[in-house]
Amino acid sequence: MALDAYRTAVVTGASRGIGAALVRALRGRGLEVHAVARSGDALAALARDSGCVPHVLDIADRATVRAALGSVEADILVNNAAATARGAPSFETAADQMDDMLRVNLAGVVNCLAVLVPGMKARGRGHVVNLGSIAGHHPTSGMPAYAMTKAAIHNLSQTLRLDLHGSGIRVTEVSPGRVETGIHLQLMADREAARRSFYEGYASLQPEDIVAAILFALDAPSRMDVTFMEVMPTDQVYGGSAFVKRSPAEPGA
Repeated sequence: MALDAYRTAVVTGASRGIGAALVRALRGRGLEVHAVARSGDALAALARDSGCVPHVLDIADRATVRAALGSVEADILVNNAAATARGAPSFETAADQMDDMLRVNLAGVVNCLAVLVPGMKARGRGHVVNLGSIAGHHPTSGMPAYAMTKAAIHNLSQTLRLDLHGSGIRVTEVSPGRVETGIHLQLMADREAARRSFYEGYASLQPEDIVAAILFALDAPSRMDVTFMEVMPTDQVYGGSAFVKRSPAEPGA
């Protein structure tokens, strides 16, 4: 089903970055777009700019999601909202940051599915796009707790396709590498140092690149489900082996 056949979309995490860029792109294609985020000022500005329908809410609260979106006949649901934590080993992740990631990155996604997917099934049409992360597939130091939640999104996306098999609803997981959205600035206490560390001198992906990937999946004919897309910067790659050499006197040698 080409994107032109869809009428209504819901995009979470819509106040900035990929979410905001996608809202603008979908509005440009003539869709009614319900933009969801926790940041009221940013959503209001996006609504003025794009004509989207703003919803300031916490997707971790299912009752709130149902009250705001329960009557929306969504053809498209893009689960883009995500919380992250200060970079640290998993066992040093602050409890409040862990709670926020579990509430937004996991419970929030399931809540949006619970409210919107039954209507898609009843109408026999729909497309769910889950934003994962390359961090969920390739272990890397610095953000292990965030990576854990994105690994769960990968599993959920696969399970969702089984749950919806035969319904006509498509499920796409888009798993980006480093995108210059600003999320990496939260990994360090000094945001300017984080900008230099993660963005300066790197040809990172831009939000518009991920929007292009999402639009490709949405625009595919109904017989075609783009189930998984790994979208990487040309200069970024994972792999290799790390082995620490110990001297004979060291413990574990």
